[in-house]
Amino acid sequence: MNQEAEVVLGNAELWARDPMTRFRGGIRIRDGKIREIFHQEGLPRGPSIDLGGMHVIPGLIDAHRHFFVASLLPLYGDAGAWRSKGDALGDIEAACRAAGPNNSWVMFSGLNNVIWKDPALPRLHEIDAVAGATPVLVIDSTCHRGLFSSAALHRAGIERQTLKFPTDIDTAITGRPTGTIWEDALGRMIFAMYREIIQGHSAEERRRIILDEAGRCLRMGLTHVHDPGVPSDVQRLLKDALQNTPLKISWSITDYESLFSPPMLKEDLDALHSEHAPKSVKFFLDGATRTAASMPIIAGLKAALRATRDSVSQLSTAPLRLLLEQKIILKDGELNLPYQRYPDTDELTARARVFTDKGYRLVMHALGNIAACQAASVVRELGMGGSSSIEHVMVMHPGGLDTFAGCGAVASLQPGFIPFYAETVERMGVLPYLKVIPLKSLMDRGVPICISSDGPCAADDPLHNIRRAVDRRKMDGAILDPEERISKFQALTAGTIGGSRSLGLKNNGLVEGAPATFCVVDGDPFADSSRVVQTWIDGKRAC
Repeated sequence: MNQEAEVVLGNAELWARDPMTRFRGGIRIRDGKIREIFHQEGLPRGPSIDLGGMHVIPGLIDAHRHFFVASLLPLYGDAGAWRSKGDALGDIEAACRAAGPNNSWVMFSGLNNVIWKDPALPRLHEIDAVAGATPVLVIDSTCHRGLFSSAALHRAGIERQTLKFPTDIDTAITGRPTGTIWEDALGRMIFAMYREIIQGHSAEERRRIILDEAGRCLRMGLTHVHDPGVPSDVQRLLKDALQNTPLKISWSITDYESLFSPPMLKEDLDALHSEHAPKSVKFFLDGATRTAASMPIIAGLKAALRATRDSVSQLSTAPLRLLLEQKIILKDGELNLPYQRYPDTDELTARARVFTDKGYRLVMHALGNIAACQAASVVRELGMGGSSSIEHVMVMHPGGLDTFAGCGAVASLQPGFIPFYAETVERMGVLPYLKVIPLKSLMDRGVPICISSDGPCAADDPLHNIRRAVDRRKMDGAILDPEERISKFQALTAGTIGGSRSLGLKNNGLVEGAPATFCVVDGDPFADSSRVVQTWIDGKRAC
């Protein structure tokens, strides 16, 4: 067996050893492994690469990144630039006109009407008026809601009455669709659109779509990304791409028709798995804009007062309309957002058991506190403990934190959401009654933490995500729930070692004998101006 040449990197600021410490020094690499970690005064004799004081950190891992959806973004138009219904309809009309008479799909992503002066979305008849026979799909920034044309609904073969959740297609009082689509129906339309479009691409073009996104990940310092749910045909695309990129890509399996549908036994029969992580299965317990959460009545009163005040000051009903977008009921003395995808926890447990009995790790989307506690109860009932990852856990009440801690699952959180969604959370009045992205509260209770991005639903730069765990800065520079800040060492550990733990992998970071997988950052990784300049995977420079 040929041995690889030894490489010595010196004069670096290392974030290394277990527990992680920071010091000036370097590392000696041979055969893909870290053979020695040394302080600068102990630099081995012989040739070495002088890093000039740049920082070396463990390889960044994104254990919850919609990698496949992100790879398709270059095919979409940019709805994030819209600031009004007029902008939306104008761009849709122009794109449909450019698409020509073939009636090929027109797609936009990144819709965020919350920032519009008037957040009213286009209605179906308005979209149809500019789209004609062209199928149109617009995906919002959460990837849980979209807009569609009648032609798109027809081309995707979606009928409201046949959906497990008919409410995933909004209707007016008359019963006609309004043009807004949610979760399961949206997932079905996305994959129907993808499968129609991809037929016109060669095998090499399909591979290039995936590899371009892999290259972008490597340039950000990511050494391993995990897609939280893809169907079997996409699994084959990702499996093929693994032969052509040093990036480690893994995924959870999900229903063939829709990311948000409950997976069935056939998904196991058709599945391909990555060699880079244990096999896992994904379940969605709630949504994003619509969540399964509860809060004290006083929180609702506070939210209503703020919305009324903002409506008066803005001379607009928009703030009140945004507040009332989600159904709210009174239950057990609290305000509830009743959006559980599995109202019957026994049904969820039974469905999950089909897969856990076959050796799958359990991955569950649970954004609200009701959903997170339900996920914890399923993990506990199935005895999955550390073989589970509960994703998001965005808002929690004190009792729920204790319940969650008792289940033993990893919590995968996204502090990078703070600049983008803090205002939405605050508008609901949850502070200080609920903890938001409760990193420190969970850590204090012994819960293993992973920091992930949920990209492209927010900024997917891994350094951005660990920085916001430390400073919790909003767009305006104010701090969201400062008691939930964690230290730099804790944040970097959660964005690297924690990612591995979420995937069921062992990772001790930069220690002697470990794989030489790391990033070189041109400055302090917690400074917003710093960037990854080198990415190494298993002893080889990947970028």
